[in-house]
Amino acid sequence: MKARKKILGQMDYSQEAWQGDTQCQRADMPRLHEDAPQSDGSDEDVSLLHLFNTIPSPNPDPESILDPYSKSAMYDLLQSQVPGLKSQLYPYQRRSAALMLQKEVQPGTVLDPRLLHVKDQESREWYFDPVAGTVLKEPRYYDGVSGGILAEEMGSGKTIMTLALILATRSLPSQPPEHFRAGDAPVRKRLASLSEMAASCATRNSVPWRPYFDLFKEQTGDEYERCIEALEGNPGYYYLPPPVPHYVGRRSRQRIEPPKNLLYLSNCSLVIVPANLVEQWEQEIRKHTEGLKVLVVTKGIQLPPTKDLLKYDLILLSQTRLETLTRQGGGKLSDSPLSNIHFKRCIFDEGHKLGNSSISNPSNLLTILHSLHFSSRWAVTGTPSQGLFGVDAQQTGNGTTTGNDDDATGTDTAKPITGSSLEMEKRDLERIGSLTAVYLKARPWANKFVDVGDTTADPKVYLMLPKHTSAGRGRSDCLKSTLNSLIIRHQFAEVGDLLPPVNHKVVVLEGSYQDQLSVNVFSMMIIFNSVQSQRTDRDYFFHQKQRESLNELVRNLQQACFFGGSFFSKDMISTAVNTAEEFLRSEKVPISAEDRYLLEQAVRIGYVAMENEVRTLSNRFHELPLCVNGFPHNLGGAWSLDGDLGDAMCSSSSMLLALQKLIYKSAPKPEELNSLLNGRLIQEGVVERRRMLDESLNQANDESQTLAGNTKLGNDSHKATQTLKANMVKPEEVAAADGALGPLEAARITSTASSKLSYLIDGIIKYQEDEKIVVFYENENAAWYLASVLETLQIQHLIYARGLTTKRKGQYVKTFLVNPDFRVLLMDITQAAFGLDIRVASRIYFISPVLNPQVEAQAIGRARRISQQKPVSVETLVLSNSIEEIIIERKQHMTQAEHDAAKTILQVERIYNWIKDARIISLPNDRISKESQMAPLHTPQYVFGRGFGRTMHPDDGLVLDDSPTRKKDGVGEPPQMTNGLKRAHEAGPGANGQAGGNASSSDKRDLAARPARRVRFTVEADEE
Repeated sequence: MKARKKILGQMDYSQEAWQGDTQCQRADMPRLHEDAPQSDGSDEDVSLLHLFNTIPSPNPDPESILDPYSKSAMYDLLQSQVPGLKSQLYPYQRRSAALMLQKEVQPGTVLDPRLLHVKDQESREWYFDPVAGTVLKEPRYYDGVSGGILAEEMGSGKTIMTLALILATRSLPSQPPEHFRAGDAPVRKRLASLSEMAASCATRNSVPWRPYFDLFKEQTGDEYERCIEALEGNPGYYYLPPPVPHYVGRRSRQRIEPPKNLLYLSNCSLVIVPANLVEQWEQEIRKHTEGLKVLVVTKGIQLPPTKDLLKYDLILLSQTRLETLTRQGGGKLSDSPLSNIHFKRCIFDEGHKLGNSSISNPSNLLTILHSLHFSSRWAVTGTPSQGLFGVDAQQTGNGTTTGNDDDATGTDTAKPITGSSLEMEKRDLERIGSLTAVYLKARPWANKFVDVGDTTADPKVYLMLPKHTSAGRGRSDCLKSTLNSLIIRHQFAEVGDLLPPVNHKVVVLEGSYQDQLSVNVFSMMIIFNSVQSQRTDRDYFFHQKQRESLNELVRNLQQACFFGGSFFSKDMISTAVNTAEEFLRSEKVPISAEDRYLLEQAVRIGYVAMENEVRTLSNRFHELPLCVNGFPHNLGGAWSLDGDLGDAMCSSSSMLLALQKLIYKSAPKPEELNSLLNGRLIQEGVVERRRMLDESLNQANDESQTLAGNTKLGNDSHKATQTLKANMVKPEEVAAADGALGPLEAARITSTASSKLSYLIDGIIKYQEDEKIVVFYENENAAWYLASVLETLQIQHLIYARGLTTKRKGQYVKTFLVNPDFRVLLMDITQAAFGLDIRVASRIYFISPVLNPQVEAQAIGRARRISQQKPVSVETLVLSNSIEEIIIERKQHMTQAEHDAAKTILQVERIYNWIKDARIISLPNDRISKESQMAPLHTPQYVFGRGFGRTMHPDDGLVLDDSPTRKKDGVGEPPQMTNGLKRAHEAGPGANGQAGGNASSSDKRDLAARPARRVRFTVEADEE
């Protein structure tokens, strides 16, 4: 083989040379046949993303199917008349599902993609593999893969496609592998009845008997229970030959013959999904199907015996539960009931995860899958690898308006292929090669050394081009034919009109005085450190030994773009300022005029920060200040953070929640309420403020490192992860009468210290009546500040936090989908998982910009689904003159490969330099009031509006079982309150009623009724 390869590599294939012309130009390769893909020499310019986005759309051909039952099932799919399917399929969904069935029952053959179809000097055809040196006179074909990769667009309905496939074929039994079909008839130990023998013969030969009895039942009403019982009691089976026997001694008579493995034929499909998507799959099954026999297996659920499993049409298994099978069996999967069944198919949801293994080093999950038996294997994913998330997703992720764009295809080749893009393509090709060879077992990529007359095919050699790796000898036509033979996907132009348009805009907020001051304090610390360390020593923030400290500083700086008032105490700032002043006075270290100017600016901003009372209060209490107007003068000081008796009270959500709870308990009791208003409320406020301050002092810690210039990294801590289960209040039966709260009824929140918080509150209040809203956050502190204000304003919400159990996450998503009470979902951006469906939301906010457009596109894809009934509005909030503006600017100019390579924003040079070269933002010189330092709300909100102060169990309103009592159709409207009054669109976030009239948020009718307020920020250990 090596000698032939060497000879073929040295040959001159030009016709002129063979005719004796020694001066002709040398031809290193034979002439291509006319039918072969003609290379134009542009292989190096073709991107993998372009090949992925130009895969031909499905075009199933039912007439080519020989089996009449399968052909009938294909027509059912193409006509969307599948028995048991309650929903109508879109035309593209019908084509994809039908092609999936066609590839299962008649995968056909594929030409070895390694071969070049060429001609010799006499124009005779032959086939040539230039990598292995293989020469063939006739083409070599492989059996096509029974299965493949379903890679339709995110949100296009891949789940319903697979369910339609399962329903269309649930009456058709599995077929044993062809080389096991011809076997001897079983010999019974006793004489069986004729019905049993007939049933055994039918099932053993995979005769599709169910359609007959379904037809009889439909035409005559007869159910033939005894016949069906006989058939189900004699399931089909075949014997799997035992592995190669091993010996216990030198003599052959000591050989141990392992027993044959009995495998039952099943019409069941095994669907494997991530643990956090099990609940969603259950919802989709209930929504779209009827009559389907489903078994759901998650943590703690034991598998029934093998013969009981044969009764099901679908087994829904979480990935984590599947991985525990070997641990429970002592490392042997043979002890699991699943190992004794030949399933019709395996459907692996979010199948891109399988590409992280290799033939030589398979994952535990793949090892388990290798031990199970399937007729077909499917990987379902919108992104077979990280770099392949489609043209439309790229546009959506980059902050553009995405609608019906027929010109979307082809744009992926416009950008030059950079070094980082090649590295990403290389990783993508490795994953696709692994998925193809290890899971799908597609030949030639799954060839083994023992295959006689063939050679192994390393995807790294044949699928990668020289531009990817020095060992790459691949061709674009080889890669293209491989992708086209495995992937089922419509081009975006055919499905884009059906997906809702996305209006994505970046909202740049000027920032309140407090926002700008917070950013300046971080710049001050960076300047102090940079100048006094001479930008060289180990106590320099940007020294290579301080990478962890720098990462912490940057995380805090990003959080400060939402609210940073709680970072850096007055004492910390004072110490840093004094050190800088001494550095300037001593002049022991020579510095440039520019550095001296920077230090002087930073010192001035330090004094401004130390003298700013709002900032001092923020740090002392670790609270985000709110401005409250209309509170009685004699009471306001007691319930403010500063004790000031002025018109504008500087308070916080925690203070107001405590006040609401106190008033709520007393409102139905006039005597107790009068006692509060006549003086006891002041005492209670003083006690509450002292309690909060003590709690803040107890939680405060100064663990951040001190570096050059006595500078700190910043530290912010609060009770963000605590629950309010211990503070539950028993609901009161009687609501307070209108006007019963007296002067308290006029108290309104008019502004907050965070411009982003004020913007979010205004937006949520404006849109919550008609739309459900998702707010993505990166920092839990920001989520806690927002959740606290939503709690104060009685806006019912859920927090999908990182630390929730898988079960709790599923309950939250289900509740958000079906319970109209919950209008807002706060979600950690890291939890916006592939496949998660929150289609009821049509408005999305990103609290801060997401650098990687793929992560952003995945998050948007949670709401942009084929079942979404509204356009999706997306807003990314950016604080002006902050690091966020640089993130947005760089994001627009980075390739996806550069995004993938940047694990943190510090790996983006422009952003890194912006942080390193920090500058002070100019602030107003005049002293301004506390209220003027905050960002005003567009519509002030009543503190004692509808529903204030009542706390109920955290599970109240959650959908905990399969039969929610709430209505399920659409987003729904918030329920009417107990007093029967309707609430206008602008009536304030605390009112959950139907819209009506033109009442504003100042309508005091909203003061009476009290729906429960809820906190959903529990953090528990994940159970799976």
